[in-house]
Amino acid sequence: MKLSPNCLRGVLLTVEDNCTFNASWTYKQNSFDLEHLAEYDHEEIIYHIKQASQSGLIQGVRYFDNGRVAIINDLTPSGHEFLANIRTDVLWNKLMSKFAGASLPILIEAAKEIAMNHFL
Repeated sequence: MKLSPNCLRGVLLTVEDNCTFNASWTYKQNSFDLEHLAEYDHEEIIYHIKQASQSGLIQGVRYFDNGRVAIINDLTPSGHEFLANIRTDVLWNKLMSKFAGASLPILIEAAKEIAMNHFL
């Protein structure tokens, strides 16, 4: 499956919206209350949860029921940093206009540069 930066951003935003110190986010196949992920199907969402986990952006991921359910504990410090750098649509659109087809490590580094230039 191809990496979709938009879906990955949706996963990170959803984790941030739903996780607290005492609460994890439970993703269930066919969930209908996913504001940031409404346009994606289960396979895309679960794939991007896995990619975010393997890239060190989210932590404490556990899968159940053959991948139909995933529990995510929270964003990592790196996940918070990346999300802060891409949170606004202005910054996200700048990143996507130049780096839409780039690998995730390049997106993370480019997001830092774009955010730094934006706020200086």
